[in-house]
Amino acid sequence: MQKIRFDQRFIFLLLFALLPFVLAGCAGSPAEEVAVEEVLLETDFTSQDEWSEMLDMEAGTAVQLTNEGYELSSNSASYVWSFAESVYEDVVLETAVRQLSAERNNAYGLVCRASGGDSRNGYYFLISGDGLVSIRRVERNLSSPIVDWAPSNAVRQGERSNQLRAICAGDYLALYVNNQLVAEGTDARFTQGLVGFAASGSEDGSVQVSFENFTIRAAEITR
Repeated sequence: MQKIRFDQRFIFLLLFALLPFVLAGCAGSPAEEVAVEEVLLETDFTSQDEWSEMLDMEAGTAVQLTNEGYELSSNSASYVWSFAESVYEDVVLETAVRQLSAERNNAYGLVCRASGGDSRNGYYFLISGDGLVSIRRVERNLSSPIVDWAPSNAVRQGERSNQLRAICAGDYLALYVNNQLVAEGTDARFTQGLVGFAASGSEDGSVQVSFENFTIRAAEITR
């Protein structure tokens, strides 16, 4: 899967003067009102049995449980993933994630409605260590923007912790960072699937992040 963001960085310079207008759509009320319902899963990653671990020396990726949480790392622009085993439809996902690596040019966050196997189809709710956000649809190993990469002041950059919330309800998708709505859009391609985490480094360096907790709640659009 290719990371489109690194080929499009020059676009952000052109948009810099337009940032107030680019971000204005996320400054007010969300486009949909979503009711957060019962807890479907909640973990602090202290149980070794609930989450898989993986080391792929050839790909340069690793997933492991540590004393700090659930750690994902990648030495390149290749994504590393990990998903819970159950299939979900309409959900709100929440986690606290801390970047451990120094390089800020990366991507990491939450995934919903993912498929199994090697394709890793699904919706990706991502932030970067240099303060960008995006919602992306991955299908057949191709990544396309539902909300393309854009700067957000809500992201704490570098080796810091951020609270993420991703909403997948009907065709409505939204990303909150530190309780601020930073991106929202619609897409009806995927209606159910696995949920979990993803991280990718870049041509500039590796990524290492630790997810410190994870909650899945049922969701329903109420208007």
